[in-house]
Amino acid sequence: SEAAVLYLRGNPGAQKLLQRFQKRMGKAKALSALAHKLGSAVYFMLKNEKVFDEQRFLTS
Repeated sequence: SEAAVLYLRGNPGAQKLLQRFQKRMGKAKALSALAHKLGSAVYFMLKNEKVFDEQRFLTS
């Protein structure tokens, strides 16, 4: 969750994603969901040796 908070800082696209999550599940769960999504993205980046694609992350 620490990485999710740092990712949100100064990133309007990520803040919009968090707001979408908050509408569905509330503030605390939304931050946890964003942290989980970020963790999954990092795992698959390392597994597949790919570079982080922010557009894909924010739209999926």
